[in-house]
Amino acid sequence: MTAGPTRIQNVVITRSKKGNAELAADLRQRGFNPITVDTMSFLPPKSWSGIDASLKVLRSYDWVVFTSVTGVEFFARRMDELSLELPRGAPPSFAAVGKSTAGALSKLGVVGTFTPSSYLTQKLAEELPITRGRRALLLRADIADPAMSERLRMKGFEVEEFPVYRTEYGAAGDDVLLDGADLIVFASPSSVEGFCMKATASKLESYRALRVVCIGPVTARAARERGFNHIITPKVQTFDSLVEEIEELNSID
Repeated sequence: MTAGPTRIQNVVITRSKKGNAELAADLRQRGFNPITVDTMSFLPPKSWSGIDASLKVLRSYDWVVFTSVTGVEFFARRMDELSLELPRGAPPSFAAVGKSTAGALSKLGVVGTFTPSSYLTQKLAEELPITRGRRALLLRADIADPAMSERLRMKGFEVEEFPVYRTEYGAAGDDVLLDGADLIVFASPSSVEGFCMKATASKLESYRALRVVCIGPVTARAARERGFNHIITPKVQTFDSLVEEIEELNSID
C-alpha cells in the first residue's frame, strides 16, 4: 500500500509582512505552524499628481473600483492627507473584487459596494453594470494585469487607471529556509513571483515538489508557469476558504 500525503502542519505563507502576520494568526488558531516568508512590500506611488487630480473630482466618476484591500488602504490614507471627504451617496458608486476589499471600504463608511459573483477581476469587469454609469476610476497596484481595463473598455466604459501603490520584491537570491515545510500558500501572482525571486535556484527546485494552495485560478496559473505542479485552489477566492481547504486536506484519509 502506498502511503498517503504527509499530514499538513508547517504552512509557508508568502505575502507582505502585514499580510503574513494576519494570515499567520488565523493559521495558529487552527493548529497550524505558519512559516512566514515576506516576499514583497507595498509602497506609495512615486508620484501622486495624476491620482490627486482624480481624487479631488471623485464626484465626476460613476464608479471607483478596487481590486485589493491594500488599494483601499492607500486610497484612504491619501484622501486623509489631502483633507478630502469621502463622497456620501452616488456618484460615485464603489466596486470591489471581493468580500475583504468590500469590507475595507465598509470601514470607511462606504455602503452598497458592488462585488461580482466570483471574486476575480475578470468577473468584476464582466459584471460591473454600465447601466449605472460608464466613467470608471481604477485604483490598483502598479503591476496589475491590464486585461481588466481592456475588458471594461470593450464593454463601453471610459476607464482611467492609476497605480495607487507599488510593489517592491524582497532581495533576490536570499536563502529561504523551509526545512520541514508541508505546503506553500500563494495569495497572488506577485507572491509567486516574489517567492521565486527570493529563493535560491538550488532550493527552489525542491520547493516545487511541495503542494501549494493558490487563492484563485490566476494565481494558480502563475504558480504553474513557475514550475509548481501540485496545485490546489479553494472553492471561493477568500482567505477563509483557503484556510478551510488546508484543513480539509488533513481530513482526507
